[in-house]
Amino acid sequence: MIKAILFDLDGVLIETELETFKFYQKKFKEAGLELKDEDFKYKAGRKSHDFFNNVLKSDDQKKIDPEKLLLEKRRLFSSQIDKYAKKMPGVRSLLNFIKSKELLIALASQNESRMINSALDWLDIKKYFDVLLSLDDIRSKKPNPEIYQLACKKLGLKPKECMVVEDSKDGVAAAKNAKMFCIGLFHDYMPKDTLDEADIIIKSLDGIKKVIKKRIPMNP
Repeated sequence: MIKAILFDLDGVLIETELETFKFYQKKFKEAGLELKDEDFKYKAGRKSHDFFNNVLKSDDQKKIDPEKLLLEKRRLFSSQIDKYAKKMPGVRSLLNFIKSKELLIALASQNESRMINSALDWLDIKKYFDVLLSLDDIRSKKPNPEIYQLACKKLGLKPKECMVVEDSKDGVAAAKNAKMFCIGLFHDYMPKDTLDEADIIIKSLDGIKKVIKKRIPMNP
């Protein structure tokens, strides 16, 4: 029996992928470099470090310091989230639905806690969460299952009692490595194989309600 829904943040409750890419495009242009629109394929659903490795040649790193750019992005996205993020449709309706079913809710995001708090305050949904976990709470990032195992422990549940909502390859892998049922939220900009390991794939948050209603049994 499913007793809790565990959410990722980026791409699930808020949308930052395209806005992050546009931010990087602007910074590249200021440094005299070109980041083409088609280069978004290297960013969608992937870590920024992997993205920089794909789009920056060794000589380019003399003009742009990826670490400094990433820190600047995190600072601005935390302090001006309404400018750099978009709200995913149906978030509050979904959370109300989940609570009406007496299910617990956790957030398991690799963002820093300041970014998470900024996002939840902006969305005005912090009250719905029984557990909040951030990058500050873990040593190993997804696809390592640490963050989901920790969420499970804090909720006082078994992995088979938790359902995860993710939108990235590493996130799905982390959920499956934690032995949890995983819903993959697909976006049109994603490579088609991004969510192949998910137990079920949906295209909107409303789809989660249907999954919960069916109460898909967990594998032992």
